[in-house]
This record gives sequence, C-alpha cells and structure tokens, in this order.
Amino acid sequence: MKRTFAGLARGPVLGALLVLMPGTAGADVLPKSMRGEWASDLAACPEQASEIKMTVEPKSVLFYEHGYEIRRVVRLKDGSLKASGFAVADDGRARGSITLKLLSADTLQARGEIYHRCKK
Repeated sequence: MKRTFAGLARGPVLGALLVLMPGTAGADVLPKSMRGEWASDLAACPEQASEIKMTVEPKSVLFYEHGYEIRRVVRLKDGSLKASGFAVADDGRARGSITLKLLSADTLQARGEIYHRCKK
C-alpha cells in the first residue's frame, strides 16, 4: 500500500499533515527518479509501517512518524537536491529541509543514511 499524507493517519502527526498542507500550485517537485518507496534495509520493504522506510513523492518526503512538505527544490554543486519547506512531526510543524542524493537508480542518500529502492 502506497503511503501518502492521507495514508499516514496511523499516528497523530499524520492526521496533522492533512490539515497543514495548503495548496502548492507552482511549487518545485522532486524528480521522478527519486520517487517511490525506499528502505535502509531491503527486508523492511514488505512491511507497511516500518521505522526504516521512506516514501518520496513529488512534493513530500515521508518517514514513519514525520515528514517534509516540499516547497522548493535546489540542486547543489555535488548533485544532491536540497528540498526546503516544512518539517512536520507529532510535536508540530516548523520550517525545515532535507537533502537527497541519488547515488544510483536504486540507491538514495537522505539524512546521512543510505536507502535502497523497494521493488514492487
């Protein structure tokens, strides 16, 4: 099952994401090459709710209990992308950013960790 803001209603933060997500028309989006489900351990891919999974969508990066609403994407000199907007968690929402770097078609670095693409 694909995780989206609506699908994250497993915890309080996820319901809050729905309320806090204003329209983002014209906002930058993350590239298709980064979109999908990722896990730091491929064994976690079949699990619907795993603390070591991440879902990248056009305008969001979602983890188990928190996420990022993306408003702006900037390519850095090293080829990574800095996605800025809002970090949303159980304790609220604040400006935040996350840096993502596609190392290969099936390997993505985020927050200093390596994630592997989950196959469908």
